[in-house]
Amino acid sequence: MDYLRVFERPELRDPLMIAAFAGWNDASEVATFAAKFLVQEWTARKMAEIEPEDFYDFTETRPTVRIAGRSQRRIEWPANEFYFHIDPNGEKDYIVLIGVEPQLKWRTFTDMLIAFAKQHKVSRLVTLGGLVADAPHTLPARLSGASNSATLAHTLRRLGVEATRYEGPTGITGVLNSYFARAGFTTASIWGSVPDYLSASPNVKVSLALLETLGELLDLELDLSDLRALEQQFDHQVNEALADNPEVQAYVHELEERLHLGPPEEEEPKEPPENLPSGRDIVQELEEYLRRRQRGKGGSQSS
Repeated sequence: MDYLRVFERPELRDPLMIAAFAGWNDASEVATFAAKFLVQEWTARKMAEIEPEDFYDFTETRPTVRIAGRSQRRIEWPANEFYFHIDPNGEKDYIVLIGVEPQLKWRTFTDMLIAFAKQHKVSRLVTLGGLVADAPHTLPARLSGASNSATLAHTLRRLGVEATRYEGPTGITGVLNSYFARAGFTTASIWGSVPDYLSASPNVKVSLALLETLGELLDLELDLSDLRALEQQFDHQVNEALADNPEVQAYVHELEERLHLGPPEEEEPKEPPENLPSGRDIVQELEEYLRRRQRGKGGSQSS
């Protein structure tokens, strides 16, 4: 069965694939927010999408209904979409995959992505992820990662990305990195640690750290000035949200002291506690930022 719906077949030069998946691999949406930023920054065009029918239990990951016009209602299904960017200033081009972690047929899903990568002569896969951890928001975002390339692994360490030591249940990004490596691809994975007491989504501070590191790793020319300004506002709003919660403030100070005593233990991705600040005002500000950015790009990925 052909699971791909193809929109364009661009001629790409030694392309590199960047992938991020919503769900278990994407605490506070830090990975998918970073990938969406790339698509908007590059005004990348959609080249293909994966038909969702065989990969999801729709009673668990439900489609959503949207109002389109006065009386029209549109169903939106879980999406896995490929975008491409032809770099006018470089020797490589890029494919960005933004998806939703599937629930069914992971090996079929992975084999399909490997076949897609081979068809387009992809040389390297970089996955982005986010996990909830004992990480204070008051310090620089903590990143961890790995690569099957000694050169890339060394570069990640030089950029301050801790070598991952995690063993346990994994998500689709872990499966993709393993199977792509077996298939002969160079792979790398970068994960951002999200404070376990802060449920605001997306967490722009961690997304920015992912993008800064990705830019250094791949020698990308990204204009992150808007995100850096938004990070400052994000930090200010978080501090205001926590100002009236002495218990959380004490917990943050405890985390800071732990880090002064030594590196934290790597943790399994987990859900944040439900009784901590929601950061609703932060979310609204970020959503408005994305809308403004999309309007500035012409409302679509069309160049």
